[in-house]
Amino acid sequence: MKKLASNHGKYMKAKPPYLRLALSLIVGLALTVVVLLNLFTHVFSVVQYYGDGMEPGLQDRQILVVLQTDQVKQGDVAAFYYNNKVLVRRIIAGGGASVEMDDRGKVKVDGAGLDEPCVQEHSPGQCNISFPYTVPYDEFFVMGDNRAIAMDSRLEEIGTIPRNRILGKVIWSFG
Repeated sequence: MKKLASNHGKYMKAKPPYLRLALSLIVGLALTVVVLLNLFTHVFSVVQYYGDGMEPGLQDRQILVVLQTDQVKQGDVAAFYYNNKVLVRRIIAGGGASVEMDDRGKVKVDGAGLDEPCVQEHSPGQCNISFPYTVPYDEFFVMGDNRAIAMDSRLEEIGTIPRNRILGKVIWSFG
């Protein structure tokens, strides 16, 4: 006598195709959210710029994407922390450099004049420091592009920005 094989598992119901599609979409969406959260927590920051110290390049209430890094260099537009706020200014010089500014607002770093196409009008602006100014080690001298009204390293109250207060480099703006 032959034993009959069991077909118990053969007739299980298959999941409907729309259920598999929905499950795939949910898993894909969840993974996308996790990746984006990690990117915008550890790699990028999104900040809103307030003010007119960086005009004409940046406008009040513009949204900025910032690459989180403290590796900034002369000419970069950087976001940094100041009094529990995020400010945005251009890096003029790094630690050890000598910054000079004449009475018309023209800036020199280590004796060389800066090429500043982003600055429409040079002005000494608000300034209460003495030039030439030597930037302390591991700090940055920053200035706004709208030199007549920007509050920046030319003011003792703001001063130079230590590397550990740099949020990052602005890589994109919109709005």
